Amino acid sequence: MRKQVLLFALICSFGASPCFAADATSEQGAYIGLFGGLGSASSTSLRQEGGFYLPGPFNRRVAVDANGNTSSKDVALGGIQAGYEWNRLNFGQSKWGLKPAVELEGIYIGKHSPVGDMPIEPSILGTQYVTIPMTAGVLLANAVFTFQTPYSNKIFPYLGVGAGAARVSIKGANSANPNEPGINHFDSDPDASDSAFVMQFKTGLKGEVAKNLFVFAEYRYLSINSTRYTFGETLPPHLPTDPWDVSLGRQTYNLFVAGLQYKF
Repeated sequence: MRKQVLLFALICSFGASPCFAADATSEQGAYIGLFGGLGSASSTSLRQEGGFYLPGPFNRRVAVDANGNTSSKDVALGGIQAGYEWNRLNFGQSKWGLKPAVELEGIYIGKHSPVGDMPIEPSILGTQYVTIPMTAGVLLANAVFTFQTPYSNKIFPYLGVGAGAARVSIKGANSANPNEPGINHFDSDPDASDSAFVMQFKTGLKGEVAKNLFVFAEYRYLSINSTRYTFGETLPPHLPTDPWDVSLGRQTYNLFVAGLQYKF
């Protein structure tokens, strides 16, 4: 098997049967891009944990565990990218080719407010409804593969995968219970943030509209790992409480994006 692999490599490199050769006429170089789009954040798990303290000489603590799922929400996003694309690699004598690239992307996902519908343990306390107005800043490193096809020298399909980090910020969170109207259980500090690992898959089409200028349209699947937040204790006249710990499950986004790309 090893000899067969070596023989195949030698044949391709000497061109006796060109299997995967670089096209010297295609230009490699750096590029920049701007993009924006719309999409949705999928439902995910949400949990609020803490406790409150009963009055009296023993100051007994009652543990609270509210656990449920968020609603899905529409989102908007914008971003920038900078990358470097290499010369096209040809597949033998066919008109198919591949141009690999690497890029960095910065993405801002605008404010959206999932609401968690969360039954409480002990059940006598009813249901907690937690609203988390959130934004996310994402930094990604991507590998992108653009395909040359026999069908057009102006329109090119592509695929991309990436990984990086996200900073998720929540401002003005609200934890409400119908049994306690008018009370936000996070009222002493309703803001928190956390960082998480993020991955992305994208696929789309780009078309050359002028020399070195391209437009593109694509679908993206973005996944941010689970995050944790600590909000402030509830202020009087509510009974004394702990600070509240909130866990948000893995967030997934289905995004539709369009933009412009300029190659130097």
